[in-house]
Amino acid sequence: MSSSNQPSLAPYANLLKFGFFNATTWMIGLGTPLVLLAGELGASSFQVGIAYAFVLLLLPVQILATYTLPRFGYKRQVIFGWAARGVFLLIPLGLASIGPSQPAPWMVYSLIASSFFFSFFRAIGGCAVMPMIYATLPDAVRGRYFATDQAVTGLSGIMTLLLCAALFRLLPTYDAFFWQYAYAIIGTFFTIYYLSQVEDPPKPTSTSLKQIATETPRICLSKSPFRQFLLMMGTNALTNTAFIPLQAYYLKTEAGLSMDRILSFSALQYLGVIIGTLLTRNHVDRIGAKPVFRLSLLSAMAISLYWIFLIQGHSALFAFLPLAFFSFGCSTSLWVTATLKYLPRVCDERKQALHVSVHSAMVGLVGGIAPILWGYLVKIPGNQPGVRTDTFTLFFVALLVSQIGIFFYIPRLTSEHRERPALLTSAGVLRQTRYLSALINLTGHNGHGPKDQPPEITDPQERPDPQERR
Repeated sequence: MSSSNQPSLAPYANLLKFGFFNATTWMIGLGTPLVLLAGELGASSFQVGIAYAFVLLLLPVQILATYTLPRFGYKRQVIFGWAARGVFLLIPLGLASIGPSQPAPWMVYSLIASSFFFSFFRAIGGCAVMPMIYATLPDAVRGRYFATDQAVTGLSGIMTLLLCAALFRLLPTYDAFFWQYAYAIIGTFFTIYYLSQVEDPPKPTSTSLKQIATETPRICLSKSPFRQFLLMMGTNALTNTAFIPLQAYYLKTEAGLSMDRILSFSALQYLGVIIGTLLTRNHVDRIGAKPVFRLSLLSAMAISLYWIFLIQGHSALFAFLPLAFFSFGCSTSLWVTATLKYLPRVCDERKQALHVSVHSAMVGLVGGIAPILWGYLVKIPGNQPGVRTDTFTLFFVALLVSQIGIFFYIPRLTSEHRERPALLTSAGVLRQTRYLSALINLTGHNGHGPKDQPPEITDPQERPDPQERR
């Protein structure tokens, strides 16, 4: 079909605008600015890990929140969750307005509390976002919508980080934080406004809470290709999710880099994610998911080695930080692309949505523990700012060992249903773990989400390969 005959995305412009302004809010509320503000207030690495981990630790709340969807509907629940989480941005805004030269301990605890409640209400609203989008979009436009949303979200995220970097360069530190969080609150307002303009799909008539509760143990404990894959993803999450907050925290507290430079490096990282995704997503079917996983790991291993030498005092390596951040972004994009391609292959034919939810919940919980665990292990005694460089080096050694182990484990993976298409979401564009919160509720409420039945195979090249080489 020619592009002129394809259905237009114009009716879904408000959904795209919702995604644009949503990115401005969570990039500040849950991203590098949160880590930098915590460091400025004197938080230890352990406290930073706690604040950063809530968004993953509260993923089970996102499952439980589906219970209220039949009563409130998709749109009302998202609006409530997004409005409530926006209220808790007032806490860091207030801390920035105080601008303490000698921060008190209660300020760090207040910031941690704001992160908890921001993530809690995000989970309540987040359970409805992807089912609402799937319920709204016809099959014919989903692929183009998610590709466009990916570009819009990526542009918004990079613009947000560069704006934050510019504010640090132009204004005193706490003034910069104040205007960043003011910008995030403005983003919350526009997010809610544009969502209110979207037509609300019919309410779901049932939830899958009981099924998830009763079948999760069986799914996780039964020997299957799904359990193989879950073990690999959990092993990766046990170290990998601590990398982003700890690297930013280290660069601020130990390396003494300015916050505008750190945010500029983060923008390069997300640029790497976008470029890597654009280069990979159209070729993963031809290349195969397993080689993409291993290519991601090769890049990640090189980055881990780089950080080991950097921490050990090779100061000349600081000149390569931009390349390291960009390469990490590319590695992240490869991992997420391969995950979205491979995950449907290991899901039960009749219960794909349930398997995806269990995967997201389990990997999310492990990934939420990681920043707390490693933040505690590398912290300086007495909850002082900074990290112990010897233990921080061990973190990267553990990260490297896990990457090597997974690299050699990947060929042992088995799968079924090779004909299944990749899952569609743009949530992993700017943060590797965001796809977990997006996929956890793709449960097909009331038939509006993706179906559990396998799709019809129309391309002979997509038929199962019994050799499972890819």
